[in-house]
Amino acid sequence: MNRYFTPQSLPITLVILMCLFIPGIIAATAKAQEVGEEAGQALEIAPPVLNLTADPGETIQTKISLRDISSTSLFVTSEINDFTANGEDGTPKVLLDSTEPNPYSIITWITPIPNTTLKPRQIENMPVTIKVPDDAAPGGYYGVIRFTGSAPQPEGNGASLSASIGALVFIRVNGDAKQEMQIVEFFASKDNKRGSIFNSIPIGFTQRIENTGTVHEQPIGRILVTDMFGKPTVNMNVNLEGRNVLPGSIRKFDVPLDKSALGDRALFGRYTATLTFKYGNDQTVSQALTFWVIPYKLIGAIIIGLIVLIIIGRILLQRYNDRILSQHRGGRSSRGRRR
Repeated sequence: MNRYFTPQSLPITLVILMCLFIPGIIAATAKAQEVGEEAGQALEIAPPVLNLTADPGETIQTKISLRDISSTSLFVTSEINDFTANGEDGTPKVLLDSTEPNPYSIITWITPIPNTTLKPRQIENMPVTIKVPDDAAPGGYYGVIRFTGSAPQPEGNGASLSASIGALVFIRVNGDAKQEMQIVEFFASKDNKRGSIFNSIPIGFTQRIENTGTVHEQPIGRILVTDMFGKPTVNMNVNLEGRNVLPGSIRKFDVPLDKSALGDRALFGRYTATLTFKYGNDQTVSQALTFWVIPYKLIGAIIIGLIVLIIIGRILLQRYNDRILSQHRGGRSSRGRRR
């Protein structure tokens, strides 16, 4: 089992949101939640992610727990599908009708899971048997086991709605696999605009990292920010949850530099942010960037304020001088008349 993932710690209520992938399934889930209040069809699953390690030819025995959280019985069927990364945010896309060969597929490895009927609030441990082929090449393989729950018989004239939910399965076959990652981009931005000079925090750091190997990786990173003298200012974690980057895909991570990271400290001047990712067998990849924090709006306001004060001061000084001169001239005129 991979040491980075702790899916059991995730709230079960969040599991449903994490495991519904394609628009059709999401729509079914939304409908299932609505029915949960009326007819009550809904499933919960644990764990949402299985990270497994095996040797070629090994048979893996594990389980997935399902719970009927509705008020009616549910007839549960299962299906095994491939999936791929849908964009760079890590959202999986289930491949329902794909005819293209998938070198990372585990569809034929998993023994079909028997159908079952769950009573309301019942928890059932569904057995999962995975037979790794003898000739499986070292590397990463993955798929999704989807479960669909529907009422055994539609009540009255109503239609039977189905709620689908799934668990991602990642298998690493031991051996000399290619483990390689590279940082495609690392940049700073504010209000979705890239830059290197910023007026204030928050500042966002975006990292796009590509998996060019044959194993799904869970890169764990950090961003160390140092000032112009090389003194550490702040240290921020990246992907501490150990989310996967699939082979041949790019995943984007965003980390904000804000008050929660800085506390009471203020930024001013030139800084260097160094991004370092660790993955695989203590392999690392890193990249650095330089940025400035100059509160030019505040500085501009101060300068304008000083200019205004100088102008007001000069006006007041001129008026004071004019009054002194006026008094001096008036005094001379009075002495002249007395003579």
